[in-house]
Amino acid sequence: MAKKTRRILIIDDEESIRDGCQQILVRMGHDVESTGDAEHGLQLAQTNRFDLILLDVRLPKIEGLEILRMLKKEQTISAKIIIITGYGTIPLAVEAMRLGARNFLTKPFGAGELRSAVQDSLVTARLGEHDDSLSMLIGGSDYMRELKDTIKRIAQTDTSVLITGESGTGKELVARTIHNLSRRSGKPFMPVDCSSLVHNLMESELFGHVKGAFSGATETREGRFQLADKGTLFLDEISNITLDTQAKLLRVIQEQEIPRVGSSIPEKVDVRLITATNKDLRAEVDAGAFREDLFYRISVVPIHIRPLREHRSDIVEIAQHYLEIYREKHSCLAQRFSQEAVKSLNTYTWPGNIRELKNTIERLCVLSDHEEVTLSDILYYGQDTRAKAPVVDPFSGRMRLVDVEREHIEKALKHFHYHMNKTAGFLGIDRKTLRSKIRIYGIAMDPEKGDLPDES
Repeated sequence: MAKKTRRILIIDDEESIRDGCQQILVRMGHDVESTGDAEHGLQLAQTNRFDLILLDVRLPKIEGLEILRMLKKEQTISAKIIIITGYGTIPLAVEAMRLGARNFLTKPFGAGELRSAVQDSLVTARLGEHDDSLSMLIGGSDYMRELKDTIKRIAQTDTSVLITGESGTGKELVARTIHNLSRRSGKPFMPVDCSSLVHNLMESELFGHVKGAFSGATETREGRFQLADKGTLFLDEISNITLDTQAKLLRVIQEQEIPRVGSSIPEKVDVRLITATNKDLRAEVDAGAFREDLFYRISVVPIHIRPLREHRSDIVEIAQHYLEIYREKHSCLAQRFSQEAVKSLNTYTWPGNIRELKNTIERLCVLSDHEEVTLSDILYYGQDTRAKAPVVDPFSGRMRLVDVEREHIEKALKHFHYHMNKTAGFLGIDRKTLRSKIRIYGIAMDPEKGDLPDES
């Protein structure tokens, strides 16, 4: 598959950053220009067509965010923009995203982070994310069609939505899609993982605080509600917030006012609230762990996301979708699945749901060295040590167990460059057992790349 060359502009006043990024991007096959002068960079962006711009925040003469504002005002400029900064704060990141930045990199960042951010931005552009927000909800089953119809209907309102479902089912993706299809699409989408919030700082994180409100509050700070003003706030794992915070959250929903910690003056906000949980909130209410009045306020429109095992007809389509994305992202050979591989994907229960499937496909893309993803690839590269690996129908008669084991061992040996200790450790067996299996299966060894099994 021929890889399309993209034009990329780097605007950063640090020469080492410019040169390092340029070298990496050129090796990726892109056409790259760079400058350390903000005015020159702005001129280049305005007079040339670029697919992507890497833009430093701290620049002499013109701040990076001001350049971002100016570029986004020009309807003729379609380049995706990645903000680069050594001052990575949530407000700055949110402001950059609010102005239209695609991604955010904090110095120092590694080559892998840069490649990932660039590829994600370019792939998103190719897929036309903003042309069809529903396009990322993959699947043609009756269930998926009903889900998309529901999302389209509720997106046009400001009604509170409660999304339920197992971990990995795509609750945040559904929330983002609702936001992207709403009148608030040009404003911030602010996701918050409530399970990661420290209990005694939860109110400060959500509602902000004034200087001196508590020990360590050395400056006034906006909370997530203020940062999401005019946009959408997504509270994931809502069941994890404390009862005290639940009471204040209820009042915020009712009054659209924020009680900033340490201040007696409430602040008006305009925020659409979408919440999500993998727990049974009704049971949490019955147990006294969640306020009943808050439950009714956040669940005006409930959406339940089914686990992947309950709409199996979508599995292959989703897998093929991510195969195409990661094939381009990692410049891989893999293009399709064999019949045995398809059967395996459909047979597996996917306890981690779409997140597990997505990660499995990326791993297959990275490690597979041929165009067709086979059953043995899935059994080897797709395995998950925490759960039973995808399996093929034992009665298909297409592959014997010994054949699977032999191929598995051969791939492991090749992967670890025929290093016996590393291979044995990976397979969970000792060297003696590995040597025995090598002899039994007649596996050829490469004496130039590693150990040969002992003869005795």
